[in-house]
Amino acid sequence: MFNMIINGFDTGSIPNCYVTDYGEEQMARPRFDNNTIYGANGDCPIYDGAYDGYDKTVSLYVVKEEEVQKILEQFNQQNNVVEFGHRPGSIFYADYADSSFKQNGIHAWSLEIKLKMHPFRYQKNNTEIVLTSNGTVTNPGTVYSEPVITVEGNGDVTLTIGKQTMQLKLDTKATIDCRHKRQNVYDKNGNLKNTLRTRGGFFEIPTGISGVVLSGNITKVRIQGNWRYKV
Repeated sequence: MFNMIINGFDTGSIPNCYVTDYGEEQMARPRFDNNTIYGANGDCPIYDGAYDGYDKTVSLYVVKEEEVQKILEQFNQQNNVVEFGHRPGSIFYADYADSSFKQNGIHAWSLEIKLKMHPFRYQKNNTEIVLTSNGTVTNPGTVYSEPVITVEGNGDVTLTIGKQTMQLKLDTKATIDCRHKRQNVYDKNGNLKNTLRTRGGFFEIPTGISGVVLSGNITKVRIQGNWRYKV
């Protein structure tokens, strides 16, 4: 239980290595711009549709100095996939910020890792949704999701999820990555090819049930939901 997993590496695999403090957690906070309106009392906050991240410091007990280095080497500068032992079944995304360590007694070390947490907690091991005709998709989370969608077929096609529609010109297959800061379309060979998207914005699947409509020669749609929660 007293472990963390960093991009697939489990600190629990190091003998006598323990997380001693998982740090504070925060609910995802909507981002507002505060404006003033002439003649109106107080501020007028305007929600821009995004959420802010937060800072977290994780502390570990490590026996050997070389194990400190081994743990820190697991981090990328950005977009680390992190799991915490006290939040089973969940994954988090975080950017590496800083670290420090000091001797703890004669034969051990205390390691502190500072992370810039992305706003949400994600459900681990999402089941991929596969549709070969019109159907529905259910977002079980508490905030809209940014899915990765694979569409198979040929020619000019249209995919509608809820109130959002995207038109594509398919050659066998296209993969639509709707994750913020990664929004792109890839062809059947995995090459970046945004010209396959001819109209429509990237999908955000709202919470609850949304209808899915396949138009044109679409043979299959696979949706990786990336379901997530504010807490």
